[in-house]
Order: sequence, then structure tokens, then C-alpha cells
Amino acid sequence: MSSSLPEYALKTFLGKKVRDPYGRSLGAVIGLSLNDYGEIEAVNIDKGNNEIQRIPMQQLTLSSDGVIVIPKWKVEVESILKQIESAQKRIVSLKLLMQRETSKNLFDELLVKQERELSDLKEKRNVVISILQARCKELDMQIDELSKILVEIKAGKWSKEFMNKAYEITSKLIEPNLEFASREKRDLTCYLANLAKAL
Repeated sequence: MSSSLPEYALKTFLGKKVRDPYGRSLGAVIGLSLNDYGEIEAVNIDKGNNEIQRIPMQQLTLSSDGVIVIPKWKVEVESILKQIESAQKRIVSLKLLMQRETSKNLFDELLVKQERELSDLKEKRNVVISILQARCKELDMQIDELSKILVEIKAGKWSKEFMNKAYEITSKLIEPNLEFASREKRDLTCYLANLAKAL
């Protein structure tokens, strides 16, 4: 394994703030993992509370204000959608070629293979849909719980002055989290619709 890494790569990542595409702060980059060829394979993130997480490069993108971690579900969904589209195009092409060719045996064999691949992708798609639906339920529960906290503070039996101050403090902490969860939920819903249309 190469022990030297270009300085620009270190400067690009080390110490950068990390967030998800919805705005949640995830920590800061504290290290890089290299493969046997000296290429960056993953970054190590300090999430706080002495918790370190290793994120593969395919889940990362750079922005002007730091590193963005693309959720694993999103990377999987985009990959499956591309694979499905590619398999569907190959099947259409094979069917068109079969119409023009006299020896159809080879094309039949290829077509069966492609249709089997598409069937496997459909199964993968169904698993991913289940995962996304579970994540949607988690987000719904988060949104409900955060909203309840705000309502409980507002409806509490405290003095008006204390209640206003408590609500102000609580809402400053909760409202960004509500927004992050709502953004992710909208994104998930869009991807679920795309997956449903894919086959």
C-alpha cells in the first residue's frame, strides 16, 4: 500500500465539515483510507461522542462548504434505476435485431439472459422499495415526535414569559431537524415513485 497521498487530496478532505444532502451535520473528516494502489477508498468521519464512521468514496461529493454524504439508500436506488434502464434498452435492441435476422437462436439466448437479469433487478428493486418504505416510516415518526415536543412546550402550564422563552429555544433546535426530515421524506417519496415506474 502506498503511504504517500497527494497533498491536495489531504487538503481537500481533512478537517472538512460533513453533512447529508438534507442539511444534517454529520461531523468532520478526520482521516482517509487508501486501497492497495494508494487511491482514496473512504473517509473517516468524527461524528462526535467519540464515534467514528467510515464512508466509502461512492457516497461522497464535495461542495463549496464541505463534504456531502449521499445516503446509502440513494446510491443503491440510482444504481438499480440505471441497471434497469440499461437492461430494458438491451431487451428492446435485441428484439429489434431479431426481427431483421434469420438466425434467431443466438438472439433468443441473449434475450432470455437479459430477461432473467431484468427479473433479478425487479427482485432487488422490491427489496429496496421495502427499505425505503421503512425509512419513510422512521421519518414520519421523527416528524411526529418533533412536532409533539413543540406542541407540548406551547401547551404547557407555565407562565407566559417562561413558555414563550422555552418555545423559542425549543423551536430553534427542533425546526431545522423537522426541515431535514421533511426534505429527506420528499426525496424518498420521489425515488419510490421512480422505482415503481421502473418496471
